[in-house]
Amino acid sequence: MTVAKSPSKDSPQSSAQVAREVARMILTGVWREGTTLPREIELASRFDVSRASIREALSLLKAKGLIASKQKAGTHVRARFDWNMLDEELLNWTLSALPAQEFAKQILEVRRIVEPEACAICAVRGTDEDFARIERAYRGMDAAGMDRVAYAEPDLQFHRGILIATGNDFLIAFGATVAAALRMSFDLSSTNPGAPRKSLPYHRAVLDEIWARNPDGARQAMHKLMDLTEGNIITAMARQKKKDAEDENVRTRRTR
Repeated sequence: MTVAKSPSKDSPQSSAQVAREVARMILTGVWREGTTLPREIELASRFDVSRASIREALSLLKAKGLIASKQKAGTHVRARFDWNMLDEELLNWTLSALPAQEFAKQILEVRRIVEPEACAICAVRGTDEDFARIERAYRGMDAAGMDRVAYAEPDLQFHRGILIATGNDFLIAFGATVAAALRMSFDLSSTNPGAPRKSLPYHRAVLDEIWARNPDGARQAMHKLMDLTEGNIITAMARQKKKDAEDENVRTRRTR
């Protein structure tokens, strides 16, 4: 039998794992803004990796705005407003580290600000080729039926297609945020069967207004889709909270 080897102390996996764990400690407040991180040699001992892996991990976190280094002062956690929260990897780490309710609230607020207006711009500026790409994504969602796993990818392409059609590089970059938000939604939807499928008519309404090149209609249709999304997430989190409480009660009874 072949046994999978653990990543070596100098492997890319080692530095990536360290970066993710240090980011988790920062995101959850274990290491707060302004905190000076332990020295490289101490971090290497803590995570059982080489100092080279620690340096690679810290370089990755510096690029994401989480930490900064000063000569003779060490490495410290930067202020929260310096963090590059639109970085796709950092978004995924945040999704794993923060309570779902807090992450959902922040992501939905940003999506409500960005996506309706992106729809309006798309309706005015997008080409027929752009619209056809969004249409294909919609058809993929429709073809997925009740299979939420098969539904996920075309749903992402639908929303990203709208951002791409704006022709605005900053809005296009927002696609990473949408991807993280949809990933969270689909993880939660396991407690809310059929929720993705129920959103299909709302996506159709968005697409119809885009094809009609009606910016106001596209904006309003996306607002309605965001309302539905928020309701689905609130319902899913309530069900998850109830399930967690029931599971805890079962564990408590077993230990008595």
